[in-house]
Amino acid sequence: MNKKTLLAGACIAILVACGTAKNSTPKVEVMPSQGDVDRVQTKFPGYTLDELYQGKQLFEANCNLCHKLKKPTSEPESEWKEIVPRMVKKVNSKEGHHIDEAGQEKILRYVITMGSVEKS
Repeated sequence: MNKKTLLAGACIAILVACGTAKNSTPKVEVMPSQGDVDRVQTKFPGYTLDELYQGKQLFEANCNLCHKLKKPTSEPESEWKEIVPRMVKKVNSKEGHHIDEAGQEKILRYVITMGSVEKS
């Protein structure tokens, strides 16, 4: 191969890698389960696995707009109760983004639920 072909291939590889990194949404490692919902039923009566998944999706889609995603276990419940409303307000100040009160509650319940998973 000549140098131009190698250089062109390297440039394409870099562009693809950069484009993929910017456009991909990081995922949280722990997948919610019915056991997680059951664990917090006394705290959130009537809470469903679907609501937990919705909170996870909102968390992943919005909380990385300004910074890397934090693990739900990174903060105690008392901190999440202060962090989530503050961050939702920041997200809502961005053009084209809006999390309503119900969405904020889903995010909060998600991080509290998954934050209570024992650290391994």
